[in-house]
Amino acid sequence: MKIVKFGPLALIAAAGATLLSAGAYGQAMEVVTVEAVREIIVGKSTIGAPIKEMSIRSRVSYADLDLKTAAGVDALKKRVEDVAKSTCKEIKVDVPAEGSTVDKCIKDAIAGAGPQIEKAVADAKTK
Repeated sequence: MKIVKFGPLALIAAAGATLLSAGAYGQAMEVVTVEAVREIIVGKSTIGAPIKEMSIRSRVSYADLDLKTAAGVDALKKRVEDVAKSTCKEIKVDVPAEGSTVDKCIKDAIAGAGPQIEKAVADAKTK
């Protein structure tokens, strides 16, 4: 798991790394990305606006699961929930900042992964 602080330079570097790695992974990876976010001020832009946000992204593999079955889908959802819980604890939202709580972080991380789970299940059913 990696802590990512978003600033102008970091966003440019992340975009470049994403573009470079896209060619290396010509096929779709069987993972769901779970992102825990805590909004904190990490700096100021050149015009003085606060740069806020810290996130940790974790990948949850489902390569070993049969998403055509309810058991496989339930196992993936459980993995996502477990990773969301551990990631949100790692991001240290136990000291609330601007309304952040561990429970809200977990709920948001699971909700963010929801569309990816739905797509993975739909893709599995069409194969």
